[in-house]
Order: sequence, then C-alpha cells, then structure tokens
Amino acid sequence: MICSTTTALGFDFGKVGTSFVVEEEGFVEMMLRKLKEVNWEAENEKMKSIAIRRVQNPIAVAGIKPATENREFWHDPTYTLKEDVVLPCGKILHRAGKAVNPLDYMDLERKLFFIDGREARQLEWLKQQLVPDSSNEKNKLENRVILVGGSVFDLQEELGSEVYFDQAGELTTRFGIRGSPALAKQDGKLIRVEEFCLDEIDRK
Repeated sequence: MICSTTTALGFDFGKVGTSFVVEEEGFVEMMLRKLKEVNWEAENEKMKSIAIRRVQNPIAVAGIKPATENREFWHDPTYTLKEDVVLPCGKILHRAGKAVNPLDYMDLERKLFFIDGREARQLEWLKQQLVPDSSNEKNKLENRVILVGGSVFDLQEELGSEVYFDQAGELTTRFGIRGSPALAKQDGKLIRVEEFCLDEIDRK
C-alpha cells in the first residue's frame, strides 16, 4: 500500500515596499470638481454663437434637390376637421369630420417661391420672377419667398423684403415638392405647383 501526504508550508517574506489605501473619487465629487473648472462665461458665449449660426443658417430641408426636370402638378388643400369649428357667439360653423377646402372661403393672393438660397442660379431666377409686371399692379412684396436652404437674413438683405424658411419641410411636404426652384399658386380650388429645371430653361 502506497500512502502520500502533502504538506502546505507558509513563509513570511516580510514587508516589501510601501502600501497605500486605494481611495476612489466619488461620482458626485468628480462632477462638482469638473463644474468648478468650467469657464461659464466662455461657454455662454460659445452657446450664443452656435444659436446665432443655427438661426442665420438653418439646417436645409431634407430631400429637396435642384430640380432635374420641369414638373407641374396640383395640390388639393382639402382636409378633414378633427374638432368642431365654433364661432365666437358659440354657434357651430362646421362639425368635426367635415371635409373643408380653405379656398372655398379665401383666396391665396400670393405666389409662393421655394428657393435654395445656397444656389446662385436659383437666386438669379428668383430675382427675374420678382421683377414687377407693368400689367400687374400687385407689388412683389405680396409674394412669399420660402427658403429650403441657405440664410434667411442674407437673402432678406439682398432682396429688401421678408424671407421665410420652410421649417422641418412642412410646406414642401404638404405640397409634394421634391425639387427647387418651385412655385405654388392658386388655380381655382386647387394649388398649382411647378418645379423648374434651370438646365432646361437655359437650353431654350
């Protein structure tokens, strides 16, 4: 019979080097320390500068490109009421669920020009369209210039009239506009929309 035994021996090697207690900075303490290091005056100026740039140069409307072909189509502005339309006297003018066309009650007297202000050719085309027609007494200021890209302030200064921006592509989406420059105006009870390919216009 074979027997085996295992003996565990322990040795004290003494103290080697210096030991330290590990102290980890707490999250709250770290954040407070970093906040104290921030130059708030410089940060405020930086944020103001970013805000001004965004206002002066809004993000271009997604999906709108320079038109590659002339396109003409019609938009029906009729929509269904989600709630009753009540007059100030309390009388119900229209019930919820009724289909209403605003052009039955008002006229769109203005032309709506959709322009990418970053495109020099589109700006030149716009200026030609805004030249007053001697046979038409309507002033060009009655038109509405709506940017899908570029600086509102720069174009307002250049034209000397109000310029608007199609925030979040609300109007271009509603009218179905995919290319610029484009023109929208009333045609009976519908809105006629035209997209213009400037390359084709130049070839004529």
